[in-house]
Amino acid sequence: MAKDFDQYDDNPVMKTLRDAAEEQKQISDANSILKSANPVQTQIVEEKTSVENNSQNAENAGPVEQKKILMNISIRESTKKSWKMFFLEHDLSMTQGIETAVEYLMSEVSKGNIRLSKGGITK
Repeated sequence: MAKDFDQYDDNPVMKTLRDAAEEQKQISDANSILKSANPVQTQIVEEKTSVENNSQNAENAGPVEQKKILMNISIRESTKKSWKMFFLEHDLSMTQGIETAVEYLMSEVSKGNIRLSKGGITK
């Protein structure tokens, strides 16, 4: 027959479970109070908490690989083939080649060696 361990106040397992339930209740009460407060203030608090949690997770997890996304660009098929061949000749994938080219372009603009605009590149 199963015993009811809730009746024992000195049971460490039940004490821990009660403490955890109380803590969870306090957290939910605090969140409901924050949400009923100024929405902008709530957003700031949530963002701050999110940033703190992310930084703690990053410290605990060590080096984290950045999330990769898929990007669509619209170019002519002939341009794509030309770029692909160029990058393959230099043992680069399309992604590696485009990333390298853009990083180089950004560094040249930041150094002041070139100016980039809708019209193209000028020195």
